[in-house]
Amino acid sequence: MRSLAFPMRLQENGLLKRDERATSLIALLQVMARTPAGSWLACPSFGLRDLFENGRQRADVGKVATDRINQVLTELGINEFYISDVVREISTNRDVDTYSITITRTEREESFTTTLAHE
Repeated sequence: MRSLAFPMRLQENGLLKRDERATSLIALLQVMARTPAGSWLACPSFGLRDLFENGRQRADVGKVATDRINQVLTELGINEFYISDVVREISTNRDVDTYSITITRTEREESFTTTLAHE
């Protein structure tokens, strides 16, 4: 049996749609930000919620998040991208932490940045 590969999406009409890989990776990062580590048996290191919740008490949150995301990408067989940096942004809203994540495309060494907000 063959499994579906990342980045396939199931549409509301039940048909599969192929997404652009970078878009799918950003969606995966958003899911990771809302998921506590260890809650997905298929990939125990998946999840960043616990790390982001305690991010204000940790000076190394960016490094730990970068390492954890890259470990998950490796475990899931996603080798087209890696995370080169995670930085907590300065925020005026005390209830929301925003993180800038720099994503690098492996084959071209081309980078782009996205942000994640954690409440």
